[in-house]
Amino acid sequence: MTVNRISSLALLNGVLGDVGASQKQLADLQGQISSGLKSTDFKGIDGQVEQYSRLEAKIREAAGYQESNRIGLARLETADIAMEKMVAVANEMANLMIQARSSTTQGSLNVGFQLREKFKIMTGHLNATFNGKYLFGGTNTATAPVPDSTVVPSVEGVPDDTYYAGSGDDITYSADERTTYDFPVRADNEAFQNIFAAINLAISGFEYNNDDDMAAAIDLMQAGQSGINIARADLNTTIIDVRTINDRLNATEIHWKGVKESIVNTDLLEATAKVSNYEAILQATFAVYARLSQLRLTDYLR
Repeated sequence: MTVNRISSLALLNGVLGDVGASQKQLADLQGQISSGLKSTDFKGIDGQVEQYSRLEAKIREAAGYQESNRIGLARLETADIAMEKMVAVANEMANLMIQARSSTTQGSLNVGFQLREKFKIMTGHLNATFNGKYLFGGTNTATAPVPDSTVVPSVEGVPDDTYYAGSGDDITYSADERTTYDFPVRADNEAFQNIFAAINLAISGFEYNNDDDMAAAIDLMQAGQSGINIARADLNTTIIDVRTINDRLNATEIHWKGVKESIVNTDLLEATAKVSNYEAILQATFAVYARLSQLRLTDYLR
């Protein structure tokens, strides 16, 4: 339209400016509603870019710890299954030793053979692996911690770790940015040393019908059983702690994702309400524009 009255020019320019601004806002809001995002680049979240970047870093960090913890829990749970089986085998060996000592026909029980076979089973559990790495050898995950079940203590009846081929250091894991934990069980644990000594002493005592050695072997085995139960309890405590930390990390990650989404995602209810408002403003502005375009000089002089 051509403006041919100078007196209307300023008002018309103002109205046209309002129309342009409202149309731009309306177009932006419609784009936000259709895309679900407040902006497709950082310009649209000016003033919150630092917070957004920090949240993204925190979310990545939490996700990384959770994945690491999932693998750590799988290791711990695999170790717990092996420990459960070792507890059962230790109970069988202890019962066999008690039965043989009280029996008048020890030879018919073939105690030595049975103990050796059960002991092989226990050492097999001590050599348990996860993803091809040995669990009970400390930081030495490439070597079987108990490669030979026939190794005897340096002094008969005295527990030691001569059978152990693993490391004396524990593997340390990070559950989150503030919490680390050691893998809680190694095959050189005092409980297993007692069991190794008990088996070898029991076999000797039964072969030579030495009741004192039999009694001492049973005492060592019972000490070993108690130690295994304590070690397994420590293992289960670690599992519970890591699960708790992972649950907290998951909840925190969900919260951070919600905050991040609130920065970049469109609030559909709010945006829809604003669209209605801007449409009303445009309708009113066009009405004013239509009215101004019809005014004459005499209208201003009234």
